[in-house]
Amino acid sequence: MGKIVTYPPEKHAGGKQMTRGGIKTEMDREILARILVENVARWIDDEDRDEIVNMDLPRAPSKRLTVEEAEEMAQRGEGTFGHTTVIEPVDLKLYESYMYPPLTMPDKPEVMVSYWDMNRGPVNFMEGRVMVKAKCPDGIESWLVISVPVPNFYTAVEGNVWGWPKYVCDEMTVEHDRSEIIYEGKVRLSMDFTPGGVDEATIQQLRDRGTEGGNTCSFHVKGGGMQLIRQGRGGPRNPADTYFAEWEPGLIKTYFRPEDRHAGLIPEDCVTPGVWQRSIRLGGGTSGMIKVKSTPAK
Repeated sequence: MGKIVTYPPEKHAGGKQMTRGGIKTEMDREILARILVENVARWIDDEDRDEIVNMDLPRAPSKRLTVEEAEEMAQRGEGTFGHTTVIEPVDLKLYESYMYPPLTMPDKPEVMVSYWDMNRGPVNFMEGRVMVKAKCPDGIESWLVISVPVPNFYTAVEGNVWGWPKYVCDEMTVEHDRSEIIYEGKVRLSMDFTPGGVDEATIQQLRDRGTEGGNTCSFHVKGGGMQLIRQGRGGPRNPADTYFAEWEPGLIKTYFRPEDRHAGLIPEDCVTPGVWQRSIRLGGGTSGMIKVKSTPAK
């Protein structure tokens, strides 16, 4: 006979569920992870719902930040920061192998690599994202997430359940000049940033493209099959909804561990235009996921 206590009773005093606002420790965030996994699974099984908002967590309407409030936050060092770049794939056959039905090849195949330090408490989080652009059956081109380094197992579980292939790193570092992933004692992904070296037309292209935010897609298990879902509503976020404390164009040298399948998508000596940025979402709205179908979501 025996007993295993994973979470002490006081974490659910009175039978109450953990809330996002109640997160104070790493264990609290771990408990929230299982709530998110369950909420999304219930949504996937519900044939009458095409959208899930705020992961079905209770949330009071949030006030949109003013630019002045965002500036004060930036002065305190707040804001998500990191690198992003887009790369032209060198192996289209390999690229096409990621176009799982009902996805099809986009008008212009591209690989995006982003690496973010969310820089927020009380439990901080970092995440890298390797993505390929794909055309969804509703006609929108979104970023299919194909490799995602994270710092812990509970976020790895979350992601893998809803189709983000996350793996747990030894170390994660996001810095202005170099961001890297250490996995089993070796560099698995790195991004070396050199400011400048890009012309005005390229800078404008970088501004117009933005990041993957609000337009990624993945597959969630549904019975004996899969449900294509999109995180966001497609297309880049409106720049007016974000305050940029830092936004610096330059060149990024991207490295993938050679034994990773997706390493074959990029050239061996891969240097492309990219951005270092620190940003603050002004908020005032909601976030969610939709089930992607051949017709618009309900």
